[in-house]
Amino acid sequence: MTPTRRLRRPWFRVLAAVLVACAVLAGCGQGDTTDDGRQRMTFLNILPLESLSYAPELIADTRGFFAARGLEVRFETTQGSAPAIQTLLAGSAEISRIGDIETMIAAGNRQAPLLGIGEVIHRGTIRVVSANDDPITQPAQLRGKLIGTPSEGGTSSITLDLLAASAGVPAAEVRRQVVGLAPGVFDLLTSGRIDGYMVSLDTAVLLQRTRPQAVVLDPNQSISAGSQIYATSARTAQDPAEQDKLRRYLAAIDDAVRFIVADEANGFAGTMAAIGGKYQVPALRDPETARLALAGYVDSYTGGASLTGISPQRWQQTYGEIVGVGQLPGGLDPNRWIDTTLAPAAPS
Repeated sequence: MTPTRRLRRPWFRVLAAVLVACAVLAGCGQGDTTDDGRQRMTFLNILPLESLSYAPELIADTRGFFAARGLEVRFETTQGSAPAIQTLLAGSAEISRIGDIETMIAAGNRQAPLLGIGEVIHRGTIRVVSANDDPITQPAQLRGKLIGTPSEGGTSSITLDLLAASAGVPAAEVRRQVVGLAPGVFDLLTSGRIDGYMVSLDTAVLLQRTRPQAVVLDPNQSISAGSQIYATSARTAQDPAEQDKLRRYLAAIDDAVRFIVADEANGFAGTMAAIGGKYQVPALRDPETARLALAGYVDSYTGGASLTGISPQRWQQTYGEIVGVGQLPGGLDPNRWIDTTLAPAAPS
């Protein structure tokens, strides 16, 4: 597999280059095979690959599940979900994993021909961290608070809107400040400059282990939104040859997730050994932190009827929540934005 490489140019320049290339080479990226007959695919990771969030991909690679399904998968890092979506629509990559919120907004507000085809993270992995001298333990306590977010707008900010709305708190009554993702953000909390901030599951686990004053609120207790969707373009999903690759990709992820879930009985020793043997994942430096984080991800993997299938009922519920905070118009049919036929079916 080609190592992860970062798209360093602005995404619109990358998109322009892709469009030119695809105009010259019809069927860009299709029929590309290795010497041993495996088909090449490109997966766009919107965050650095070296994270336990991507444990299914890392295990599918290191344990040979991609290869067993006849695939060679190249990982390519984008600067967030927006360039990933544009790159998918341009046809220069087959698949990415983005949030259900971004998927719906792109398809519903912008009429982007984007389809969700699978779901491996069935429960949101964003958490709200506060301090025990002024803890935020329920959504109603967000009223009037200043909450740090990784960036302006985006999934974390909309998740905050949804969480507040679940307790009847208008979004305008929750102040926000962009604080990024640097390790020192917790010091802004303890110094009283912010009242809380949004973090990933990995970071929340690490803070609970290293900062006794940290208090963590799990939005999954109050909202449906937050799942992570495997997305592709409608054009790719409608091509029979590409459909076959997408099915095999999702089947390999299903294999990988089953391996991780079964490995919980062994303290995730096999998972950590496989990933750590090839990738430098910071969370693996502390095996106990990694174990706790992986246990949290297993909870999110097993939160649906199928390990990799999208639940139309949950999808509809999430759409209703997003409509409720004014991020999407009502009266649309969100099931037009998903294809449930490509992911492996749940065992009968």
